[in-house]
Amino acid sequence: MSGTVHTSVEMANLALAHLKEAPIRDFDFSSVASRWFKNHYAAHRDAYLAMHDWDFAIALAKLPAESAKPPFRWAYRYRKPSDCLRIPLQTVNGNPDGNVISFEIAGQHLLTDYAPPFPFRYLRRVTRETEFSPLFVHGFSLFLAAGCAHVITGKNSRAEALRQAANDAFEQAGGSDAQQGTPLPMIDLDIITDR
Repeated sequence: MSGTVHTSVEMANLALAHLKEAPIRDFDFSSVASRWFKNHYAAHRDAYLAMHDWDFAIALAKLPAESAKPPFRWAYRYRKPSDCLRIPLQTVNGNPDGNVISFEIAGQHLLTDYAPPFPFRYLRRVTRETEFSPLFVHGFSLFLAAGCAHVITGKNSRAEALRQAANDAFEQAGGSDAQQGTPLPMIDLDIITDR
């Protein structure tokens, strides 16, 4: 069922195929399915994108510092890009083996002591379905199907089965996606316990 899709409607129709439902022509109000996708597709897409560091959704930027400084704790304030969905681990110059950069998110800003420009690696909102990887397409179609299953079919058991299939596909896709390139370093955390 996975493969390249060209539009959001094609993506929705893959989800409907999991439900054994008729395809739709557009996101409009002509059917329960088309109405559900019109209202929920973008939110589900962004949520699924934000769940993992998908290679095709990673973006790199050099952020300039804003003139206004944080009121306390941090030396610099940077504005997040408008398409930023999630911020993974940050390292100096984005190097996989670079030192970890400490930061905090406050609203639409990233606060840190790292001097500008900030080497920013983030998960971006991808709105062109042609950029989706095949494993993402497969997992996302199941995620969408699980989301709309009860509304469209009225069957809770079908929704539960699709949620499990979506979880399995996500784990498989995330594992395969993570094996590409040089992995980021593991962080040793000091755990303090009372004895």
